[in-house]
Amino acid sequence: MNEDPAQARLLLVDDDLLMRSMAAKTLRHAGFNVHDADSGEDALAQFERQSFDLVLLDVMMPGIDGYEVCQRVRAMARGARVPILMLTGLNDTESIELAYRHGATDFITKPINWTLLSHRVRYALRTSIAAEEMRRSRENLARAQSLAEMGNWQVFPDGRMECSAQLARILGAPVDAATPCTSPQEFLARVVVADRERVAGARAQLAQEGTPYQIEFQIERFDATVRTVFEQATPILNDNAQRIGHEGITQDITERVQARERIRQLAHYDETTGLPNRQFFAELAGPAIERARQGGSGCAVLHVDVDRFKGVNDAFGRARGDAVLQTLAERLRSWIRSSDHSPVGRARVDLDMLARVGGNAFILLVADVAQQEQAAMLVHRVLKAIAQPILMESQSLVLTASVGIAFFPDDAANLAGLIRCAEQAAYAAKSAGRAQHRFFNEQMNTHAASRLLIEADLRRAIEHNDLRLHFQPKVDAASGAIVGAEALVRWQHQERGLVPPDEFIALAEETGLILPLTDWVLESACRSLRAWADAGLQQVPLSVNLAASSLADITLVAKLDALMQRHGLASGSLTLEMTETMLMRDMESGVTLLETLRARGYRLSLDDFGTGYSSLSYLKCFPMDELKIDRAFISEAARGGRDGALAVAIITLGRELGLQVVAEGVETPGQSAFLLRHGCNVQQGYLFSRPVPGNAFEQMLRQRRIVPAHAGSAAVALRADAPLADVSGAGCKTNRTASGR
Repeated sequence: MNEDPAQARLLLVDDDLLMRSMAAKTLRHAGFNVHDADSGEDALAQFERQSFDLVLLDVMMPGIDGYEVCQRVRAMARGARVPILMLTGLNDTESIELAYRHGATDFITKPINWTLLSHRVRYALRTSIAAEEMRRSRENLARAQSLAEMGNWQVFPDGRMECSAQLARILGAPVDAATPCTSPQEFLARVVVADRERVAGARAQLAQEGTPYQIEFQIERFDATVRTVFEQATPILNDNAQRIGHEGITQDITERVQARERIRQLAHYDETTGLPNRQFFAELAGPAIERARQGGSGCAVLHVDVDRFKGVNDAFGRARGDAVLQTLAERLRSWIRSSDHSPVGRARVDLDMLARVGGNAFILLVADVAQQEQAAMLVHRVLKAIAQPILMESQSLVLTASVGIAFFPDDAANLAGLIRCAEQAAYAAKSAGRAQHRFFNEQMNTHAASRLLIEADLRRAIEHNDLRLHFQPKVDAASGAIVGAEALVRWQHQERGLVPPDEFIALAEETGLILPLTDWVLESACRSLRAWADAGLQQVPLSVNLAASSLADITLVAKLDALMQRHGLASGSLTLEMTETMLMRDMESGVTLLETLRARGYRLSLDDFGTGYSSLSYLKCFPMDELKIDRAFISEAARGGRDGALAVAIITLGRELGLQVVAEGVETPGQSAFLLRHGCNVQQGYLFSRPVPGNAFEQMLRQRRIVPAHAGSAAVALRADAPLADVSGAGCKTNRTASGR
């Protein structure tokens, strides 16, 4: 719609030619674009063809009169809101009312005041524009309220209440309902009982004192569903600042509240079990510790670590493992709810004081317990709940747990300290075996602190290349020729001296340092191979023991290929040793990896054979080049008996499978002779040499042969070039990985 006369299009309808001509001339002189019609039929035809901004319509016309034209124009989409000014000489009230009932906007009486005509038209256009803008504003507001799921309401001095259409939708009012509520009391009835008194109080204070409010509460819709809304209300003031009612907006924030709760759930609760996580547990349990402090009472923290849970994931998959954790969590919840712990005195556990704090670890805070006997009874019941059989794929799975216990205030003065002490005690319980519990003591604290220090030192040693490789030769016992060697890592600590391999290798696995440590061993081994080749020394395959985590490293093959290329080595110069237990963790992936490595030319050795699963059906699946007989079968082999029979069986098995058989841990001439008689020529052990530093092994390569030692003095002479500290403890074996043998 155009208020500008040059843009506004007018339709002038009158059967009186003189009147029509004079009016058109006056309006055109004022700048309006005027179209005229001499009958109602002509006017309707023109209105169907084009839009007009205003219609001047004579009432009394032959044929279709002005009333009917007005009514039919209003029925058209383009005529619903166009201003219609009726031109009439009638001045009775009934005629005017009739004009308005048919949709007239206003009327102009005849005779027409030509001077005022253009002003009346311009005013009508301006009023129409203002009304249109207001309508659009209301539509925009309604659209915005709909998008925001927000409705508005108003309460008048007489107590009457008006609600917007959007508020009706929020309340789920029936479509045929005139309004969802006509009074504040009716609206308040939709508020849920738990929130009604609070909402009523806020509204009463607004009505009586004019106090605005913002409040969140729940409503029950007409369809009985419950929604959460946010309401904000304020008084309505007149020009004299007097309260004449109040008004407000009510917004449906159910989705926002649900999202907020979901975020809170993710931030504070474990997704698998639904229990509080470590962070939220600290928030919940902190006040309980403070209450115990103020009341002079004791409490205990129990750290429950499920034993060997990784085996569950390996055997059944992570999804089933999560289901087991959910079962355990629910059992602990049920135990707490049942108050089964009541016989231990006043000790009590709240549901909020149970949390999942690790992959397979839970923690509990028990109030009003300060004696070891009470805590031991609690632990017994916790372990009993965990040990109930769990049905998994038609198998009955029975789990155990290790529990560490720390007391407030004896062991620590705050929650963080208690949790730390309980974790250390749980670690001690786990080391003692399955289904054990231990109480924290200061010795554990000292041990834990020492472990932290050595972990930091080991990390620095790996980063700063402070470790060393020692080498133990593999010998053809018939000729004394060196046919290979095994690279073993050693750590000469600046303060502690030589750290036993089984100590720092185990620590590396527990702390995640085993991968960088294995990478260091591989890099150093390849560097040594390159140096020996450049020095023109005898070239023999060098064995490196892989850790279990290395087999799970998807970049292993790429790392090895890069090493070979960087050092200019053939892949066959490196033998990769691994154990049956490592490969059995994921048979399918393990076999695929072995086939890939072997296709690239790397030699593969199955280490510690006979101490792991030792299943012949699995062994035939592994594409191996070498089979190493564990020292456990060698030590008594020369005396015959079962050890001898097992050693012979393994040698025969390896030969039948086309594998080179290596006996490790050979220490006496009798053992060596027994192995030779039964076809095992390649041997490794103290009889030939302990692991020695690189310079000593280079000397062996130059000599090409090793004469076995048949006496203690000769054995010492064989390794006289190695410092005592370097060989002390060499040859010790760890079941976690062989890289520290």
